[in-house]
Amino acid sequence: MTSILRSRVPNSAQSSAPLTNITMGRNICLIVGLACIAGFIVDMLVATSPPTPFEIGWRINFLQQAGERSIVFLFGAALLLYSQITNRRIAKPFSLICLGVGVALMLSCIVVIRDGLVLQDVSVERISKQAEQIQNQMEERQNSSDLPEGVTLEQLQQASAQITTEAKRLTSNTRTDIARRGLASMGNLLIVGLALVGLGRCGLRNIRQMAPGGRG
Repeated sequence: MTSILRSRVPNSAQSSAPLTNITMGRNICLIVGLACIAGFIVDMLVATSPPTPFEIGWRINFLQQAGERSIVFLFGAALLLYSQITNRRIAKPFSLICLGVGVALMLSCIVVIRDGLVLQDVSVERISKQAEQIQNQMEERQNSSDLPEGVTLEQLQQASAQITTEAKRLTSNTRTDIARRGLASMGNLLIVGLALVGLGRCGLRNIRQMAPGGRG
């Protein structure tokens, strides 16, 4: 009985069902992909405004934010490319965009390294200057005869040694913190950059195969 009912269903209806499902799936991917990319752009604009690209602090924050949110862009780009993979006029330029963005993200790792080293030097120099100023004030107190009431010369010497130790600790922690954040940003940027390059190449390869005379 079931076979009879199936035989009565037109072949055109049976063949059109998978096509309808594929079209619906690609439309869903298009919507989600556009939402991810738009959300990434909005987040970056809000997180890095006002734009001051010539300031090292702004560049470090921009690349850090880009690295942390780049996976959203990658996910959106993959969905968008899949939804338009049969549309050569959109798929080809978007694949090239993915290639370009991927290369840009990988090259930005050089900026992360350079700015990280510069920021380390600036931060360490600031700590050293502050410690030096306090040490100079302590030395002036030690060389003067009018010490504050209840403060001995030995206490001042101990405080001076503590300041030196604290300055070294702050310097070490600052270097470690900056290096850790830089490595995290570099890892995110490099991984997503490689993925976007692979995504762009995959899209271009698929377009060549779909073209007349293309190899299967």
